[in-house]
Amino acid sequence: MSRYPYTRLFWQSDHSIVIAGPHIQVLDTNTGDVLHSTAKHEENQIASGPIRCAALSDCGKFLATSGDDKKLKTWRVEDLQLLSSRALPKKPTYINFADNNDILVADKFGDIFRYQLHPSSNESYSGNMRDALSSHENPSGGELILGHTSLLTTFLVTADGKYIVTADRDEHIRVSWYPQGYTIESYCLGHQKYVSAIHIPSFSPGTLISGGGDSVLKLWDWMSGKLLCDIDVFSAVQPFIAVKAPKKKWEWKDEDEDIKPTEGKGRRRQNKGKRAEKGSAGDGDAGERQDSPLPDGRHGEVSTGESEVVFVVHRVASISSPAPRIVFSVTGATAIFWFSMDDNSEACIRHEPFYKPIIDFTLEDDGSVWVLLDADRSSQGGWSSKGEGDDSNLVEVRRWTPDNFTASYHPPLALALNSCTLPATQADLKVLDLYSDLWALPKRLEASAEERTHDLSEMGVNDAATVDGGSNDGGVTKRELGRLKHKKALRHLQELGQGASLDFEPSPTDKKRAKSGGGDTLALGIDGM
Repeated sequence: MSRYPYTRLFWQSDHSIVIAGPHIQVLDTNTGDVLHSTAKHEENQIASGPIRCAALSDCGKFLATSGDDKKLKTWRVEDLQLLSSRALPKKPTYINFADNNDILVADKFGDIFRYQLHPSSNESYSGNMRDALSSHENPSGGELILGHTSLLTTFLVTADGKYIVTADRDEHIRVSWYPQGYTIESYCLGHQKYVSAIHIPSFSPGTLISGGGDSVLKLWDWMSGKLLCDIDVFSAVQPFIAVKAPKKKWEWKDEDEDIKPTEGKGRRRQNKGKRAEKGSAGDGDAGERQDSPLPDGRHGEVSTGESEVVFVVHRVASISSPAPRIVFSVTGATAIFWFSMDDNSEACIRHEPFYKPIIDFTLEDDGSVWVLLDADRSSQGGWSSKGEGDDSNLVEVRRWTPDNFTASYHPPLALALNSCTLPATQADLKVLDLYSDLWALPKRLEASAEERTHDLSEMGVNDAATVDGGSNDGGVTKRELGRLKHKKALRHLQELGQGASLDFEPSPTDKKRAKSGGGDTLALGIDGM
């Protein structure tokens, strides 16, 4: 029988919390006994669909979750009691706790709202009032902290609680004051693709590590926005990427030509005139750009029936014992990767294979690694029934040695998680969509537009005249040319800061990558970040 894989594990010395589809389980860490489970709760307390985001408070007493139902639910861990359920304005992309157990929620419209752990009476009173700076109404009265003009992928609050670091799908990393998010301390600019994971190691609190769709991890001095170095990881990771994304291409359509529906979530509607009118009357430009699959009615996504490797860094973490190391995972890869944080040596990417796609991982205080596996995924991409032996384990645990991992060991908690699984149907597993980042994060639309307008002079198009309202015989819209001009200006600005010394001699391809100059960015006041 099919079963839910585990998508998140919060390890604690006394009890641990695990997420599986729409369910939450609390287990005794030392014995593996299941203490509480939402599988036994009433139906109205369970998320309508899988839990997409979850966070545990620093004290370990409260859990915040959200799923496709756009409800922010808070739970008391000791008895798994549902404390509150609040409607969110948009689908969340990331949840985390801040000081005083406040809950921060990032959404796909680029906003971060703050909610109190226990809803106050004012929230219901002011719930539908729209903040002058927010892009949409908040039905639960959340306080707007900051906003990007692109989908927020992740964020973190620094250890001292004074800054919040945010990353988005448009390659930007911003460092803002917390909770005064309108005050920007610096930008970390240099990524060429989406940023999906950021981390500040406890043993190096002035260093930010970021990764996403680029082939490198970037190390920053996040207070100044200075790029310290690039660490090439793609060449070490690529052989272990087992899950690939359906390859699609963007085709240009005439304005009067209807777009036929395509498979999955990328479906297209033929009545695009009414749709565009409705979008402009609702959420404005941000809504059109992020919700509408057909900006300007000019593109259509067509599946080619092939697959392609899409690189997405899923999580970056660190351990300080037995030696300072950075640990990271990649969506759809079958290994965990790490490298040492030595000051004077070139980073060497090492790996530990698990032979099944890794969903997530968690580090114990002593550095042990708990790895959550998509153990029932078949080589054809579907799901098989439970196997036998270690090949069927949904959870694997490794301990560190000074140089490498030891062989796997099986503490009581791991044995319980591998034996007391929750049943699921094939429809449940399909909705779970573990690898949605592989198709949701890459911006194929903008990449296609950029390729078509790489050399506008060869196409006979005057980009300045076009953006200012002139004719465009090259088939490129004003909005796309505006974005290209913005990116060109941004690259030029970044190149001005290339004089900063690096810890290594960049290769010819590295020299083409933009290097960040945080102070110049603030001085010029670049829009759209």
